[in-house]
Amino acid sequence: LSLYGHKLPVLSMDVSDDNTLLVTASADKNIKVWGLDFGDCHKSFFAHDASVMAVRFVPNTHYFFSSGKDQRVRYWDADKFEMILTLDAHIGEVWSLVVASDGSFIVSSGHDKSLRIWERTDDIVFLEEEREKEMENIFDAKLDNQSDPAKTGSMSVPALQ
Repeated sequence: LSLYGHKLPVLSMDVSDDNTLLVTASADKNIKVWGLDFGDCHKSFFAHDASVMAVRFVPNTHYFFSSGKDQRVRYWDADKFEMILTLDAHIGEVWSLVVASDGSFIVSSGHDKSLRIWERTDDIVFLEEEREKEMENIFDAKLDNQSDPAKTGSMSVPALQ
């Protein structure tokens, strides 16, 4: 079985514990979820703003984590094809990650020469709120890029609340 679809080299991959899904990470900034029954690509995500360096499934689930050169770790649902959570992880590129065998924590490592341990909590995550936060961050980043203190005389634009 040969799988084709990434435009740049695949940098990481992992198989779900039930051997039904394969997730691949690529330098093309995409993650692909493949079905191992027929070798079809179930979904392709534009996952990070730079190369995706690592992907790992949470044991006994179809949830997985990804890390990228954009300094972030992201948490995904491979069944619903959704991003659940973004963790602003490191000061530099996040090169690798590992998930504990019981899924209770992950460890990420990066260019900033640090290891970060992320523990699972009982906090409830509301996907709508996470999407709103993501959209606000994108909006704020665009405003920051548009505001040039030398031209406008202002230092920043206040965030919407």
